[in-house]
Amino acid sequence: MITHLVNNCIRNARRFFAPACVLCGDPTDTGQDLCTPCDAALPRLASACPRCANPLDATHAALCGACQQSPPAFAVTRAVFRYEHPVDSLVHGLKYHGRLDLARVLGNLCAAELARPDASAIDVLVPVPLDRARLRWRGYNQSLELARPIAKRLGLPLDAFGVTRVRATRPQTELSRAERRKNVRRAFAVKGDYSGRNVAIVDDVMTSGATADALAAALHQAGAKRVEVWVVARA
Repeated sequence: MITHLVNNCIRNARRFFAPACVLCGDPTDTGQDLCTPCDAALPRLASACPRCANPLDATHAALCGACQQSPPAFAVTRAVFRYEHPVDSLVHGLKYHGRLDLARVLGNLCAAELARPDASAIDVLVPVPLDRARLRWRGYNQSLELARPIAKRLGLPLDAFGVTRVRATRPQTELSRAERRKNVRRAFAVKGDYSGRNVAIVDDVMTSGATADALAAALHQAGAKRVEVWVVARA
């Protein structure tokens, strides 16, 4: 009886002090932000266009039709998840509800998936900048907050001030594909020196790819050798 009570106390103490899974609330058996079952259930992106990460049939290995007809300015998109539940809720919490702790969660998840031998070929990470009004309203740039743990885990430099958004743009979620490209045209100005450098743009979600395309084009004009896009999720 006493042994049973002691064991229950130990289990309850572990539940109280152990890190809780950000999705289900149960103690994590790994000491991480997600328990093993929740981590395994995340909607990881499997087969996708290597250029824009548009989800494709598992048997399709070539570029998608859009990238064949009109290649974007970036060479590769590395998207970790599909923009589905519960990843969409985590991104939404970070982006619109001030859950900066979720930047660490998502950033570490991305770093674990992006870690690979050729990651060292990237010279610098560049988060997608916000315009001044939106940054002032939100109080932080979610892309920068995501880039911090990725840079730390992969040992890569992070340039938070080399690119600015020189004009305010409408939220891309409100626009059609054609309107999105027009919306971000000439929206970025590059102040940093990216001559001959391999750059990875970091953002939360890619939908049409218009923002990444416009930023990649600006980086190429500033001398960047190669531009990749690293995003948490592909919509």
